[in-house]
Amino acid sequence: MNNLVIFPVIFFFLHTSPKLSVSAMPGLDEQIDSIGVTSSDTLKTIYLIKQRWHTAVVFHTKDVDSMIFPEAKYFHSAELIDIGWGDEEFYQHPGFDWELAYRALFHSTPSTLRVEGIYFSKQKYFDISEIVIELKINNEQLNILLNAVSETIWKDENGDHKILSTQGLDRVIFFKANNDYHLFNTCNTWLAKNLKQAGFDIEDDIILTEQLFNEAAKVGKVLKAE
Repeated sequence: MNNLVIFPVIFFFLHTSPKLSVSAMPGLDEQIDSIGVTSSDTLKTIYLIKQRWHTAVVFHTKDVDSMIFPEAKYFHSAELIDIGWGDEEFYQHPGFDWELAYRALFHSTPSTLRVEGIYFSKQKYFDISEIVIELKINNEQLNILLNAVSETIWKDENGDHKILSTQGLDRVIFFKANNDYHLFNTCNTWLAKNLKQAGFDIEDDIILTEQLFNEAAKVGKVLKAE
């Protein structure tokens, strides 16, 4: 494939941003209806974020059940835990690499689960993010989502995970993950399917960032959109 074609295609898939408006957001009642909870349920808050080509689901550390997601032990003192899935080589590479981006999209490649502990304030974290969507979730659905995240991590016959690398003074850990990454199974696909499994009324046949965040905006609250 000619480089004049490759670069725009890669840029489109990894850098598309949703056309969202912070003013266009459902109220709490609409969010509750979208996940099918009752007024007696105790709701927790999770977030979808975009930072350049990184998209992730973010949990308050105190809400993460370590029995379901034991890897949370590495981030016990963090305020938030940021979790995203992606191509094993591209995701671990510092900066942006066109060759790795091409390989990630146009070949079926091994994957990794990137888990980051956020040790500064939530507002500062939002400030460095381009897009932030808040989602309300009940305890049962939170556990379903955490189970889906946990099952993404590859385990050996003894049930032990494998750490591929760490970055940022061990605040970012890359775990060997299940399933291959490719053009039709991206980080956006992974997030959409897991949110759908957790009960959010969204489409899950998603490959683009724009699709994911526009679907999430239907059932969540857009806190930031650039």
